[in-house]
Amino acid sequence: MLELPLIAKSVVSHFQQCVREDKALELYHAGIEALAVQVSMPFSMDTSVAQYVSFNVFTHFLEGLRKVLPSEVFVSALLGSAERAVFELAFPHLSAQDFLSLFPFEQWSVESSSQSLKLSFLVSNSSLNGIEAELFLIVYSHAYFKSQQTDINKPVRYDLVSVSASALSELRIQTETPQFIGQNETCISYNPIDRDCSIKAVSTATTSTFKVTQALLPYIGRVDVDLVMFGQINRMGKRTIQRALSEEGTTFRTIKEALSFEFAKRVMTEQGYSISDIALHLGYADASQFIRAFKRANGITPYQWKKGHVE
Repeated sequence: MLELPLIAKSVVSHFQQCVREDKALELYHAGIEALAVQVSMPFSMDTSVAQYVSFNVFTHFLEGLRKVLPSEVFVSALLGSAERAVFELAFPHLSAQDFLSLFPFEQWSVESSSQSLKLSFLVSNSSLNGIEAELFLIVYSHAYFKSQQTDINKPVRYDLVSVSASALSELRIQTETPQFIGQNETCISYNPIDRDCSIKAVSTATTSTFKVTQALLPYIGRVDVDLVMFGQINRMGKRTIQRALSEEGTTFRTIKEALSFEFAKRVMTEQGYSISDIALHLGYADASQFIRAFKRANGITPYQWKKGHVE
């Protein structure tokens, strides 16, 4: 099965909104916009039916953001967006399982006793290519936990999977709090509280087909992403993707065509796009090529489908 972690579109869109609205970042907005294009971040996500974004792509964006921004500004942006997310993404009303489903966690848990209080999470190996992604998940996990247990104090220890001491030092994050790198799991330790708040949430297994479908969907009708480009922006080999999908009886082309035709049907129904416009948006050479592909998959032409579904 592919290691292709996903993050909820709502979280990514909210983070980007916070970055755009942060007055302290005004001088860097042009660089940030250029970065989003450079790493192939999905755009116009508010009009997309996608529910998720590739966490690999978002991680690439975070890594670039740390280079664009001074260290203290980058850390401040992470903290500020997480603080806003508590209210604007309704963290106090989310169960641990609901929170886990927004992020690429495989497991998210709290162990509580009279001697210790520890929040930990596990993600796939590919999710933590750099320290930026791990810090993002730490900041949001702490913000969520604080919204659930309002009387917890500041963390007293951090355990990080990341092994780069230099990157951590460059960010100058709360040097008074002990930080241990190269650990087996990410962990935030707190002073214990006088009640048991232990909880454990585990993600549901998903197929490679589901992961590729969700990671590709934000680009449909916006950018023509082929298999090679999909592999590049997700940091995985073309053959790795092909092999995983083949084991499930499908191909990248099959998935892409199905998503493209769903996009075509939706915009024909809701927005009245012409066949030529749709073909252009989906990356076809011309309308006739799109019509042939549509008929091959659906048994009728787009015109015939539109006539039967649009009043």
